[in-house]
Amino acid sequence: MNISQLLLTELGESVSVLNQPFQYMGRAEVTLDDGTKIFWLYNDNEGLLSVAPDTEELILFDRVHDEVEPSDVILYQGKEFEFNYEDAGNVTAIEGDSETEEDDRYLFTDYQSKDGQTLRLISNENTGEAGVYFGKILSEDDISEI
Repeated sequence: MNISQLLLTELGESVSVLNQPFQYMGRAEVTLDDGTKIFWLYNDNEGLLSVAPDTEELILFDRVHDEVEPSDVILYQGKEFEFNYEDAGNVTAIEGDSETEEDDRYLFTDYQSKDGQTLRLISNENTGEAGVYFGKILSEDDISEI
């Protein structure tokens, strides 16, 4: 399934992500400061699929309930995660169930391990809330119709 097909998924439908069902419950469209749009697709179990159509980046995240402090290197689950990427943007559209509100501004920082896993620290500038997500980089081949 390609990214364009994924973004056409209807609310309540499920797709297979890494051979596991991902029930699409809602999404947030985030417009980054450089004008690029990314999408955060939410499932029914605190999961988040981050989709960047312009770069064809797909990352499947699960929410982490541990506190993680920003640093150049973060130790998590016995692995080192090095700073990789930082960006910011505003939520410009919401569909279905979303953990965000339209016009919320988010800062997010990605840290990556040597085996390709990602920690994403997200901070909502409007509310002060922060969250941590643990994820794996995917390819379009990892997502299919059910």
